[in-house]
Formats: sequence, structure tokens, C-alpha cells
Amino acid sequence: MAAALSGRNGWYSYRMSKERSARILVADDDPVSLQFLVAALRDLDSEITGVSSGSAALAACQLTSFDLLLLDRRMPDLSGAPLLCELRRRGCEVVAIATSAELDATTRAELAEAGYADAVAKPIGIDRLDALLATYIPQRHRLRGNGDADSQNRSPSTSPAVLEDSDALTRVGGSRETLQALRQLFAKELEAALPRIAAMPATELGDWLHRLRASCRYCGAAQLGEVAERVELELKLEGSRGDLERNALIDAISATVSALSKN
Repeated sequence: MAAALSGRNGWYSYRMSKERSARILVADDDPVSLQFLVAALRDLDSEITGVSSGSAALAACQLTSFDLLLLDRRMPDLSGAPLLCELRRRGCEVVAIATSAELDATTRAELAEAGYADAVAKPIGIDRLDALLATYIPQRHRLRGNGDADSQNRSPSTSPAVLEDSDALTRVGGSRETLQALRQLFAKELEAALPRIAAMPATELGDWLHRLRASCRYCGAAQLGEVAERVELELKLEGSRGDLERNALIDAISATVSALSKN
């Protein structure tokens, strides 16, 4: 798997040499998720265009004929059901799959009603991606047969480590080089956000935590992922948090940044 990705204005593009490669659009505003999905799908012999917003997804579909759309359910400008409705209005009839850090029955029903063929919870392992391509692009052959990495049993732990390599390596196909590239990008995101956490409005913080949880899973940041999930839930229930909750989040981010710098 490619360890590093180059981008410009939120776009990541790869061209495969094989004539019959599947053309796939990936839209995700979380940079770690986007980077992993683009690299993983490229490894699965696909030609990938990656974008970081709904408006960029619309523009990409005007320029290129895709075989499959992989669209994040929650992006700042346009996402989920409204994004697919606009694509259909513009004449794009390509099969679309929604991705999200969390999916409940109600959300799945809404996405299905909007026309999504499937909805998949992030993080998405390589084998799960391969199974999706085999299902929705039937002319392509499956490359792997070891089962979905995310369905494997986790080792029970009451106190997750700051960084865990095992699950993260499984999700990225066993490539330490790829995991390191994702973690470097993740560390930059955390360092940029850290000074803003204390004063970040509750709505903005909730949206950021939603994206952050997917990045935590891809990068094996188990402890931070657990704290982020707890704080996001509390934000949904109460709308705002006090200093203790924000301090716990800040401490978890600081510990993760420190661990990433030594990794």
C-alpha cells in the first residue's frame, strides 16, 4: 500500500495502469479517513479520485464517469441524503455507498430512502472494501479472502493504551509504512486543534469529535477514541460541557500527540 499521498486543494487522484480498473469517487472531510480509503482502494486495483467536500464531489461527477461513489454521510457543506439527491438531479445514476463514523437503524433507513445502495460504518478494513467492490462492481474479481478485519474479535481491555498497533495494522493491510504516514497526518491535525479545544463552540466540537473518532480507529489511538466518544455523547445529551470534560479531552489529545511523536 502507498505510504504517502499527495494532494492539491483537497483532491487526491491516482491512475492505475490496467485498462479495466474500476473508477471510484471517495468523498470524506476527515483527512485520515480520506487518505486511508484512497490508498486502500488503490491497492485493490481501482482508479481513485478523492475529495474532501460535497461540492467537490459534485464537481468531480461532472468531469468523470465513475463506477462507484463512496460518500461520507456528514460533511460541512453537503453530504448524506441531500448530496445524493443533488447528484441524481444532475443525472448521476452511479451506485452510491454512504460511510459514517456511526450508523443506527434510523440513519440507515434515511440513507436507503435517499437512494444509497449501502451504508458502512468507519473505520472500513481493506477486506471489507474489497467485499463492497465485489458486490457493487460485479465485473471485478475479489483480491482477498481473509474476512473483514473489523469483524475479528478484539482483546478485552478495561484500560485502552494510548496507541495500539495490532488493530490499526490489520485495518491498513499490515503495512507499518502506511500506518506511520496516517499517524503523521493525524498528529498534525491534533496539534492544530489542541489550542482551540477549550474555547470551541459545542456544535463545532461535536462535529470535530465525530470525524476524530474514525481517525482514532484507523491510527490505533484507542484511549483518545474512547474519550472522544464519551464527550461527543455528552454533547448530544446536554448541548455543552464544563471544564472537567474538556480538560479530560485535552489531556487525552496531549497524551496521544506525545505518543505519536515517539512512534
